[in-house]
Amino acid sequence: MPEQADLYPCTIALHPIHDADHAHVADRLVYRSSGVSETDDIMVATARALTSAVYELGDCGLLGERTLFIDLPMVWLDHPELLPTPASRLAIGIADMPEVDDGLLAHLDDLRERGYRIILPANLLKPHLEAILLRTDIIRMTAPDELDAEILERLPAHDIKLLVENIEEQEELERYRELGCSYYNGRYLANPSFIASPLRGRHGNRAAQIRLIRALYEDDSDVDRLQELVVQIPHLHVAVLRRANSVYYNRSGSEIDLRRAMQVLGLIELRRLILTLTLGSLQPSSRIILRMALIRAFMCRNLSVPFAGLDPEDAFTTGLFSMMDALLEEDRDTLFAKLPLNPLIIRAVKDRSGPLGAVLTLCENHERQIEDSINDMPADRLQRCYMSALASARALMNNL
Repeated sequence: MPEQADLYPCTIALHPIHDADHAHVADRLVYRSSGVSETDDIMVATARALTSAVYELGDCGLLGERTLFIDLPMVWLDHPELLPTPASRLAIGIADMPEVDDGLLAHLDDLRERGYRIILPANLLKPHLEAILLRTDIIRMTAPDELDAEILERLPAHDIKLLVENIEEQEELERYRELGCSYYNGRYLANPSFIASPLRGRHGNRAAQIRLIRALYEDDSDVDRLQELVVQIPHLHVAVLRRANSVYYNRSGSEIDLRRAMQVLGLIELRRLILTLTLGSLQPSSRIILRMALIRAFMCRNLSVPFAGLDPEDAFTTGLFSMMDALLEEDRDTLFAKLPLNPLIIRAVKDRSGPLGAVLTLCENHERQIEDSINDMPADRLQRCYMSALASARALMNNL
């Protein structure tokens, strides 16, 4: 399968939003992508921004205590399965605000029913006052005289807050404070932080993605089948683990393996995450390295079976993550720092310590023996485990 072309780098900015007491209570996500056209690439740009802010930043971004404010294009709202979660931590505006009609009002009603807070511009309020008052939570102001006193008096009864942007000086801040604004955004208070995705090749395992998405929407979706497909897409494997191990989903704080992670997230959240990452084309994989990693993972699992104290799934994860840095083109220590794995797995991969490290070392030694061997390998238990792993990896990557 031909590899996809390198993607342009995606840069997102998180603009700090403060309350009237200067406490940092939210962040506004602003994104751009070099080379984005005016066609369906807006979907790609949005997907990549959400991936960076929601699925990659994890507890450092959306899933912290603060709320994320984001403007989504109307075309994104046509696909509610793509809406990021958790809704309680999100306030959504519309990037390309259309005319106020029944279609827009239906979208706003749907968003609020799902638990999202709605951000609408102040210039919509006067011409559509009654409809907007029932369907918004936050009004975005750009000038202190946009709303008259009569409208301002009606907002508290509907629990509607005011957001002001582009505060540049203390005098402006005080004027908006007098109006009772709740949210303040501007460089006068704090500078935004910028986060850029790395410019690197993204080798999309498209066949696996398509089969995974199809499996997610089957009536009898099987966790084992889904797990088999997820491990073929390394970046997605990491994203699922990060998401399930975030503070929002993992209240206990104990490490969650891939199978449990998929159960914790559930089908709806898995669909949302997978579709977003697929749209963003953020699943880098190399057929050769992936095949080697899967063989090693299956062999580690096979070798662990006779030992009652070893979890076969931990052994599989140890083998797979021993090559994950090469699969993702990311420094191993950086990857482990961002990913909550069982410490025994991390120590096994980094230092080859503990029983899992011993299994990994045995597997690696056998790999070198195979590479150096001129004659056929003896039919001992190591070779049988290897041949079984080879068959499992081949079956998993069939037709990819």
